[in-house]
Amino acid sequence: MGADAWFEKQLDYLSISDNEVNSYISKYDIFNIIHKDMNFLWPVAEAEGDINRGQIFQSNHLSGRVLHLYTLINQSHSKRQIFEMMVEFWHDHFNITTLGDETKDGKLDWHTNDWNKRVIREHALTRFEDLLQATALHPAMIVYLDGELSSKELPNENYGRELLELHTVTPKSGYTQADLIDAARLFSGLRVKWPERWYQRGPRPRPQGRTFIDVLPYATLLHGERQNYGTFRVMGWQRTVTSVDQVLPAIKSLLNYLSSHPETAKNLALKLGRRFVEDVPSQKFINDISSSYISNGGDIKATLKAVYQHTDFKNAIGKKLKRPGEDYISVARSLNVWPSFTRLQKWQGMTKEFSFPAIVLNELAGTGHSPLSWPFPDGYPDIAKSWVNASHQLMRWNIYGHFVKGNTWDVPKWESLLPNRETNLDNQINQVAQLLLFKELGSADLTSVRTAVTKVFGPNPDMNNLYRDITPLISRLIFQLPVWSLR
Repeated sequence: MGADAWFEKQLDYLSISDNEVNSYISKYDIFNIIHKDMNFLWPVAEAEGDINRGQIFQSNHLSGRVLHLYTLINQSHSKRQIFEMMVEFWHDHFNITTLGDETKDGKLDWHTNDWNKRVIREHALTRFEDLLQATALHPAMIVYLDGELSSKELPNENYGRELLELHTVTPKSGYTQADLIDAARLFSGLRVKWPERWYQRGPRPRPQGRTFIDVLPYATLLHGERQNYGTFRVMGWQRTVTSVDQVLPAIKSLLNYLSSHPETAKNLALKLGRRFVEDVPSQKFINDISSSYISNGGDIKATLKAVYQHTDFKNAIGKKLKRPGEDYISVARSLNVWPSFTRLQKWQGMTKEFSFPAIVLNELAGTGHSPLSWPFPDGYPDIAKSWVNASHQLMRWNIYGHFVKGNTWDVPKWESLLPNRETNLDNQINQVAQLLLFKELGSADLTSVRTAVTKVFGPNPDMNNLYRDITPLISRLIFQLPVWSLR
């Protein structure tokens, strides 16, 4: 349909059927816990804990691991490709790790599935203000940045700091410590609304007080007795709050102010340029995209259109190194393979044996780029120097071998991937290159791959009898070329 029409169609992602992915995950009952919230997961954990003598915290850990697998499956096979790329982008921007029980004493993973669905995926292509509002009020962010520990007397500064430093205006805006403290004071009353049984059996006592207001649509509440009141000032924004019913309107007003701030626009333009254009975007690109963001009211689709139409984007071929996760997914997508569900794993603390290919997640984790697993609030780095070293490159080469052999993902079906069964080595190399790169190799790369193949199979390889050995090797060699690693 052409690139322009394809891009426009991708922005209307809900009109694109994802039946292939949905059909695949429906085959495995382990995905029944995907995107479930605390009110679903905690009763499951309680039942498992009763059977397994108190091992009550495994359901949330397992749900986080399954979320990683679900993410990889969508990245590698979803037809909604722009949407999935923006889901990853926003997960990095509003990073909340899903590493398991060691994170926040095991309390974070109860919320990360719901966070993925109702915050990031629901708002990935809407308006930045809507996304920012959702991130601020969701239990996952409250737990991750220690809102549960905040109080009127000692407002925890973590969320106020990251709101200004990472999520919106950045330190270039010149905000002060006083701005940060007032932001922290304004958010001091937000708490997670845990299920009733959590307080009866869980690790935390019931909060003390008389004023609790539900913050819909999430499992969040406003604790009136722990909330700060008074006049709040943040970077030119000001609001006086004297009663609990004025707190949420003030929070939403502040987030609206920050989302439309010119420095927020520049921050997002820089990150979009760094993700889709080059490690150091030009000042012209940042100015153009931030201007577009301001003029369209923070509309994410319209801002992406401005990126797509920008000259710098059109000239960006070969300027970005694929991060390990992108490299991993592009191999899977090019070979049209799915995670191999061939190993049965019994999850500790769970009574049921689940068919779960943990080896896929462990393999990608070894590269340092497992999905949704960066341990710090700033998200995975997005510049080449963070990922270029001999250890990473050797690991990538080994992973390519796993892919073509079907060790962790299904064995590639070469007969369906390639239109012809070539008997000439150069023709087969170029046919595989067309599959993987959408173009033939340059003469130097062609010679390099040919030389490597003939060292293994001799000067005149038998393409008839050794087709299934030579073709995977050609693929692996192309994956190892610089032309593959550069986007």
